[in-house]
Amino acid sequence: MSRHESAEIVARERPELLIFCGVAGLIGTLAPLAMIVWADAVAEHDFIADTISDLARGDHKWIMDLGFYLNAGGLLALAIAAAHAHLGRAGWSIGIVTLALLSLTVVMLGLWDKFHDADYNPPGMTVHTKLSFALGPLYLVGPLLMAQGAGGVRRAYLWLFLASAGLWIAFAAAFKLAPTGYDGILEKVAITMTWLWTVPLGALFISRGLGKRHRITER
Repeated sequence: MSRHESAEIVARERPELLIFCGVAGLIGTLAPLAMIVWADAVAEHDFIADTISDLARGDHKWIMDLGFYLNAGGLLALAIAAAHAHLGRAGWSIGIVTLALLSLTVVMLGLWDKFHDADYNPPGMTVHTKLSFALGPLYLVGPLLMAQGAGGVRRAYLWLFLASAGLWIAFAAAFKLAPTGYDGILEKVAITMTWLWTVPLGALFISRGLGKRHRITER
């Protein structure tokens, strides 16, 4: 792609959209942490042993459900920004689809605790549990596919995305294999590792939008 063609593509990017989606992505990424702290304060929850899904059950489940929905909205916002400012080839495109699928999965995780019927599932394998298995490959593939494109903007993004994928799958596997007395904390650490992908991605779009807006005001 020539420099002139690249300039034309940048010119078509809307800074307000990139900034809005970047901010929404950051809020959606970090909101579940606030919901976990809030729900943990009002519900009986063992931070080490109990999982995030345990907080989405009981009288205060609406708090954690809100965290799921905010997270889904943030992931969708990142997908929109990534499609608007396309920074790669086929891998980046698949990464966009991955973000959208993650958003859909997280919404369904929040909804399905209300709508599933455990009687039709094997013990411990509700629809909610089955959906959670989709998170494993999605959070692994997404940052791996988008690492090169983001790395073209800043090299640090490449290493953060690769670290996110590697640490996520390591702690997610440990969560599945760990005794129930420790799986809660391992799950929370695994989710935190995904921030090495989503937080820099949101920051990338905010920075790109601000830079684009600055160039527009200089004309």
